[in-house]
Formats: sequence, C-alpha cells, structure tokens
Amino acid sequence: MRPNLFPCTEFEEIVYLLQGGGALGAFQVGVYQALEEAGFEPDWLVGISIGAINASIIAGNPAELRAEKLKLFWDTITHSIEPKFSSSDHQDYTLIQAYNMGSALMSINFGQEGFFTPQLLNPWIHGENTPDHISFYDTKQLKKTLHKVIDFDYLNAAHVRLSLGAVNIETGKLHFFDNKNINISVDHIMASCALPPGFPAIKIDEQYYWDGGLYSNTPLICVINDLPHKSRLCFLVDLFDSTGLIPGNMDEVLERAKDITYAGHLDILLDYYDLHLLMQKRIADCIEHLPTSLKDDEYIQDLAKLGDAHNVHITKIVYKAHKDDLHSKDYEFSNFNARRRMSEGHDHMQTLLADPDWWKKRDDNIGTLVHPSTDDMHIVIGACACKNEGHYNRGSKPCV
Repeated sequence: MRPNLFPCTEFEEIVYLLQGGGALGAFQVGVYQALEEAGFEPDWLVGISIGAINASIIAGNPAELRAEKLKLFWDTITHSIEPKFSSSDHQDYTLIQAYNMGSALMSINFGQEGFFTPQLLNPWIHGENTPDHISFYDTKQLKKTLHKVIDFDYLNAAHVRLSLGAVNIETGKLHFFDNKNINISVDHIMASCALPPGFPAIKIDEQYYWDGGLYSNTPLICVINDLPHKSRLCFLVDLFDSTGLIPGNMDEVLERAKDITYAGHLDILLDYYDLHLLMQKRIADCIEHLPTSLKDDEYIQDLAKLGDAHNVHITKIVYKAHKDDLHSKDYEFSNFNARRRMSEGHDHMQTLLADPDWWKKRDDNIGTLVHPSTDDMHIVIGACACKNEGHYNRGSKPCV
C-alpha cells in the first residue's frame, strides 16, 4: 500500500538508488529511516559499493529488523574513540578536522575491525598473481560481518528486489547481480564494494569483479535498462556532490577531484533519460490517436513497440559536505561521524517529505519528473537537499 502523502498514486514501484561512498554511507541509513517512518517501503533496492551493503541489509531482513541490523553493521565497522572536545567546540571546525585526520590515519594503518585489515605482505613485492590476491587490505572480516546482519534466505526469497552493481574486470562492463534472477551470496555483495587497489577483486563463476563505482557510482542505469518499464518513484541518495567551490589547498583539491569523479555523469544520464522517455511518450500518444485502419499497418505496429507512456519520478538527496570534511571523508570510519551523518540523512529526508509542495512537477513535458525546491531546499537537476545547521555550503547554488 502506497503512503497517502501526495496526490499522485499511479506508481507501480518505489525504488531506492544508493550510491557508493565508503564511510559516507551512514548518511543513507538516516535517509532510509525517515522514508520508513513515512511509509515509503521499497519494492526495489539498487546499490553500488557501500550502497550495495546498505541495500542488502535492508533487503535481507524483515521490515521490523532492518534499522536494528543497519545499526549493528555500522557500530561494528566504526571505531568508538570519541573526540576530545566538548559540544561547544564543534563550531571550531579545525578541531574536528584534526580528529578526522587522525581517525582516517588509523583506518589506513590499522584497518577497521569487522571490515578490512592490512595485508601482511606488501602487494608491490608479490610476483604474478590473480586479482583476488592483489590488494593492500584483506576483507575477510567484512564477509563475517555481512553474515551477521543479513538473512540470505530472506534476501533470496525476494520479498524486496535487490540489484548490486559490479564491474567485470576483463570486459570493463557494469553488471548487476539481481535476486530476481539469481541467488545473491555474500560474494556478490563484496564484489560490488571491491574497490582497487585497497580491496581484492571477488571471483564469481570464473569471472573477477571490482567495485561498480569504477564504472558508474550512481546505479540509475539499472532502472533505465529494466524491462518492461514501470511507473516508478525513485529516491536517489548520492554521497558525493557534483557542485562545489574552487579549492584553496591540496586537501580541497583531492576532495573536489573525488567528488567530481564519483558524482560525475549523472546530469548527462538524466538528460538522456528525459529525452528517451519523452520520445516514448510521444510515440505512444501518436499511435493512440491514429485511426484503427492505420493501426493494423505492419510499420505502425513496429513503431508502436517503441512507445511507452510510463513515468519515472526521481528525487535526489545529496550529502552536503561539512566544512570540517577532508578528502579522507570516505575512509574516516569513526562512530562519531557515522552518527552525525545518520542524523543528517534523517533530517534531510524528513524535511523534504514534510514540505507539502515537494510533490509538484517541474514540467509535464519531460519523462523523468522532478520536484521543485522550497525555501529550505535547492535543486540540482531535480535534486532535493535541505540545509542542515553546521553544514558548509560547497555548492555553486546557495543552500538558503
């Protein structure tokens, strides 16, 4: 049953699209909690990298256990060393930056319990080997952690559809493992987050796979290519912001480059999808208005197969960087920042859904329908993200 929070009720599916982003993935947990509270239960989850892990935990547990299992996962993989400053000091972002830098260095040097550990031998000194044995870190602990938080029997009963993106190393193509077609194992999840050279490739059916974010960090292409098309409401949760300020030091250069790398190409993909759906709609409309005598024509029947009048609504929720974030933000695994990002994700989504006007269409003449901003939100090609106190706006458009 769809929540009665907006006038439009034509959706066949609600889809969560969860981007990769390492430690930033805690933000997605907060977004999910707000969506769950509002009654937007997912029919389909599509994830890449850390988004694949969060999606698998949601799909791999009954609704009443999902929040508990997500919390268990993030408590397991984040360290609990609290910063040595009071809440009043949080306004001084340099103190938090120093804490974040130290926390990230701990992850690099010692790994993260329940997630990854440094390899005993430096991979540079290895001889010839296969890609599942070439990495700086070992991820065996992640496999154990995933088994603790995911019921694979429940996941593969496909109560919720799950698609996980990974790149085939040999072909260089993005592949989605889907519980509609196969039984998802822990290896499929780990393949989606096997980011080289840090993590080893995962071998599945004699093929080696790396993190899907190498090809495209935003899994929208999975929905675009899915047949038959359906009318869908998509919540796209991005962990890297494509817009930002001109960097002023080396850390900001590295952070900005990372944001562009992992947030890139989405605007082009949305424009393509808009045009694609608009053409399909126009073909369907033209066929509908043709006289019956013409509809029997073989050429017209072939043309009619290209028509499709479905709608796709995409609401994009973006993690907005703090002033204290460093380029290491995606591998800074402190429980302090994980809690902070969960809270922000929850507040962002809750604020968006509480606005009675969030549902209004921007333009009926495009295929992917987007939603306008309010005084508390801003638009980036249909992207909705609200301001949150303590955030440092790095976007070219102001968070008002």
